[in-house]
Amino acid sequence: MKKSWLLYVFFGVFFYVLFLLIQMPASWFAWGLNHYTSGRVQLDPIAGTLWHGKGRLVYQHPPSTPFEFGDMQWRINPLWLLVGSLQLNWQSQKPDTHINTTVRMSSGQLILLETNLVFPAQLSSSLIPAAKLLSPTGQVRLQTDRLAMDRNNGMSGGGDIQWQAAGSALSPVRPLGDYRLEVVGAGKIANLKLTTTRGALELSGQGQWQTTTGKIQFNGTVTPRDRVDDLESLLSLLGENQGGGKRLFTMNTQLPIDIF
Repeated sequence: MKKSWLLYVFFGVFFYVLFLLIQMPASWFAWGLNHYTSGRVQLDPIAGTLWHGKGRLVYQHPPSTPFEFGDMQWRINPLWLLVGSLQLNWQSQKPDTHINTTVRMSSGQLILLETNLVFPAQLSSSLIPAAKLLSPTGQVRLQTDRLAMDRNNGMSGGGDIQWQAAGSALSPVRPLGDYRLEVVGAGKIANLKLTTTRGALELSGQGQWQTTTGKIQFNGTVTPRDRVDDLESLLSLLGENQGGGKRLFTMNTQLPIDIF
């Protein structure tokens, strides 16, 4: 009888704890996200549970104005916990912004899978100081099938960053064009390649991003394809005409990675 009684108690406690885990409120997810990103990403208000919920996603990067990505839904697959990993799906959408990604986290590694992120180009001014001078307009799209970062900021995989209907407050020509930046991780560095899909202003170049220090070194060219006179005010800021309106440019800036 005593063994049977202890067995009933054990199963009773087990299922009670399991019930509490299943019903853990969404506030636990919001707290974890806020803590993991050092307050840069917040959810408020929120509803649901730790495993499946929704809330308004807000990105804050002082001293810039907080940016809202709209209502976000998340779903955590608890089966990945059995192998020591955490995998969650994020979806968020509003007219000019949306997120669709799968994030997998394990000991010392973060992986983005099948990711599609779209946001206004103005937001890039908060992330990259050099972009503030351009006052960019248009839409930025980040796409990757797999991009992994480890605790030492080593990178593997890659993705594309597209700047569509690109514009700048420094030029009356809008749009300037559509551009694509290819990012390929190679350990402590990521190789960068810039190409032009279409538009009046052609951009091209190559560079490297030192993922351990965040330092970006990039060399490129800017060449007008059309509306040369209208583009001259912007081109003149880039230095001496190399012939045919072509200018050379060099960018040295910082984009630190602070994931772990």
